[in-house]
Formats: sequence, structure tokens, C-alpha cells
Amino acid sequence: MSITDRERIELMRQGIIRGYIIPTLEERGYMVSLWKRPISYEDMYLRDDGWIPLYTQFTTWETYRKDYPLYLFFNTFYGDVYEKAYRNCFVEYILNIPNFNLTTSLIGVFTRLNVKNAYFWKHRIPIDLSFPDICVKIIDATYDELIMMLAKEGALDELEKYDTEHCKYDNDTYLRKKK
Repeated sequence: MSITDRERIELMRQGIIRGYIIPTLEERGYMVSLWKRPISYEDMYLRDDGWIPLYTQFTTWETYRKDYPLYLFFNTFYGDVYEKAYRNCFVEYILNIPNFNLTTSLIGVFTRLNVKNAYFWKHRIPIDLSFPDICVKIIDATYDELIMMLAKEGALDELEKYDTEHCKYDNDTYLRKKK
């Protein structure tokens, strides 16, 4: 089986993330979640013959979480525009409630992740995988900072209320469904 350069780069990124960053984050209380990051329009580009994916067959849509409602996703397929692309990766912090009305002061900190018939709010940061210890510190500090921002704006209470009143998990598909 031959693989493309893009797939090789993605596998290198995933090796660093799975070999060091994820185990270190697990020591800090992050756990694999059942919720998978949905494929969005920004994960593809439009050509005359339709939508072409940027992601590869090796892309994992797995997310991690420490506190509700923020989910952590390692975007290993995006970032090939950088020199020494294998070292660069994006980390996305995602609110997993579709079409949530975010307060005005948080718009800009979070941007939309547009999917078919819905959107999720995300915050994205680049990380340099050359320094995994620093990556873990940045990831954890950003996570805590975003949780504090959500709490300060009252969004945490709204998100928890919405989740308990309107959603349940379908463990077979890992999707959020209306009750």
C-alpha cells in the first residue's frame, strides 16, 4: 500500500501526539470522550467535481475532555502550508452543542465550525510538536482559560442546562440526539 506525502505527515503528527502529548494530558485528567468531532466544510475544498477532503484515511475524529462542555480535538490533517509541516498541528477546543447561542463577548474567541444543517463553536490554536512538553502546557492553560471565560460569561450554566434538558447520547453512533 502506498501512501501520499500528506498521509505520511499526518501519521508523523499523530505519532508524536499519541506517543507523548495524549498520555501526558491523561495524567492531567483528560479522558477520551464518546463524542466525535463532525466533519465540517472547512475540512474540504470545493472543486468543479464536488467537495474534496483535506483529511486522509488516517484521520481520527477522536476528542478528549477534562471538564464539561469543552472538547479537545487534534487536527492532524490541517497545517501543511507551514515549512516543516510535520511539526505543526492545530488543537481545537469545541463546544459540542449544535447551534448554541454564544454570548457576543465570546464570539471571536470562538468561531463557527460549520457542518451540514448546523454549526458548533470552536477555538483553534497552532502548536509546534517539536516541543511536546510546551505543547501540553499550552493546551492545558488554554483549556483552563476558555473554561474560565465561559464561566465568567454565564455560558457554562447555559450549556449544562441545555445538555441535561435537550440532549441524550446515542452510544452506537456517538451523536447528540434530541430527546
